[in-house]
Amino acid sequence: MDLLELFRMWVNHPKEGNGRSNLVSTDEYWKKVLQDIHNWENSEDKEVNEIAKYLLYTGKIRRVHLDLDEVNYNNHYVSWTSSEKLEDLYWFNSSCSHTIITAEATKENPGISVKGFIEAMKKFDNENFELNSPAIREEQEVIFPLQEKSILSIEKIKIKKR
Repeated sequence: MDLLELFRMWVNHPKEGNGRSNLVSTDEYWKKVLQDIHNWENSEDKEVNEIAKYLLYTGKIRRVHLDLDEVNYNNHYVSWTSSEKLEDLYWFNSSCSHTIITAEATKENPGISVKGFIEAMKKFDNENFELNSPAIREEQEVIFPLQEKSILSIEKIKIKKR
């Protein structure tokens, strides 16, 4: 599967139900992408080197769940957001209870930026490239494993009923 096909499959998954059902196979793809990115970082080819910089994500990220009782640290690569404002998540509903998991992607354990992929495609392939809608783009998705060692905090936002 090529990179474009992988990103298209990832962002166009069904949004209802229990989420993605193919995480074991997509984990293998994302691990390979990270290996490629590390190789590209060291490449003599300036364009490939720059693409690696677009794709690699380090920094704080959050995963937002509707009123999650217990975090399942399954180590699968899942969707996170680098957006500062939860209101930028097209599906976020401030009148519902949420569980916010905050983690940190590091140089040793980086994430993969969907926004960075889109920007790289626009720069190096097609300036009109689109992968998802503007509303979904606001989410600033980062693909990163759900693993206990990377978690900084878990916060429950409860909505007070009157």
